[in-house]
Amino acid sequence: MSQGASGSTKLMLIVWVLAMLFIGFKALNAPSSDSSHSETMVENTVLERIKPVGEVRVDTSTQVASAESVETAERSGKEIYISKCAGCHTSGVMGAPKYASLEDWAQRIDLGLEKLTLSAISGKGGMPARGTCMDCTDNEIKVTVQYILDSLE
Repeated sequence: MSQGASGSTKLMLIVWVLAMLFIGFKALNAPSSDSSHSETMVENTVLERIKPVGEVRVDTSTQVASAESVETAERSGKEIYISKCAGCHTSGVMGAPKYASLEDWAQRIDLGLEKLTLSAISGKGGMPARGTCMDCTDNEIKVTVQYILDSLE
């Protein structure tokens, strides 16, 4: 029996050695993985995935005006008063002098247009600087103050 056991052990050893030789030859004969080739494939795959979906075309025959070259039309005093000032000056909120009320404006008229405009720009009492018209130019505020003063006549 011991001879049979040693015979099967030799057979298993031979099969194992042959299997290892077969695997070794297969590994040596396998196509080599060229690292530059695989890097190129990876790079191409990445570029394909991140390529732009569309293109921007700029028509140079038409010119767009820059913000500096476009002059915005100044708004009238009436427009600004109705949209920005009437909320307080119609009802006299927080002591604001009422529109067209000579009694409310009597003390202020003597200051003159320039000082009243400066008060409107810098704020006075409950009125914040520039009232509620943060996008008004100084000239638009002056025109609006003049509009209010004209209502007193």
